[in-house]
Amino acid sequence: MTYPYMISNRPWGVYSRTRDFSVEKLSLGDPLAMAARSGTIFDQDRSCFIVESFGQNLSVSFPEGDIFFLDTVHSPHFSLCICALNYLPRADGTPLSGKHISYRELENGHVYYAAFRRESINMLSACLPGKNPRLFAEAARKLGGSVGEGADLACTLYPLPRFPVTIKLWFPDDEMEGSANILFDSSANHYLHTEDIAAVGELAARFLVKQYQLLASS
Repeated sequence: MTYPYMISNRPWGVYSRTRDFSVEKLSLGDPLAMAARSGTIFDQDRSCFIVESFGQNLSVSFPEGDIFFLDTVHSPHFSLCICALNYLPRADGTPLSGKHISYRELENGHVYYAAFRRESINMLSACLPGKNPRLFAEAARKLGGSVGEGADLACTLYPLPRFPVTIKLWFPDDEMEGSANILFDSSANHYLHTEDIAAVGELAARFLVKQYQLLASS
């Protein structure tokens, strides 16, 4: 099921030039090689990549770079579109290490860390009071993620096939305020630029909250 909060059919506007640059780089690559390195499928009959994202399948046409949820007329959030376009040619097939790193440990991550913390980590921390950990776990699973250990709730979401985002939540109690952290595999920069990583990290956090709200209201 494609959830409404994932869909964005708005015009590209000021991001048109960014999209054009990303599409040009995509169009210069070998689609079969890109698919092999990125963990995606290239459908030669339809000339498109099939890209799994947050439990959904996206189609990315080649060489045009048009992105839709598979077999629909709906486009994903524009940030996810840009990141998917950049992911396909950048992915080099490096195996996931299983080692978590913070945003600050990425290439030049310290430059963008304050903004990433404000928009993603602090946003998650602020929404935790009064929330149900069980519903957050269910929300993660609805997004194609898995739940592990290492916090009151630790879950891993996949904005892109070889790009896990691990979210850790500590819920508030009588002695401590709630807190959160967002971590990445140490291979992250082999698949996305650091600025794109901020975008998918923020989407992972916001989609998790949106899915929780859907479950809580049902």
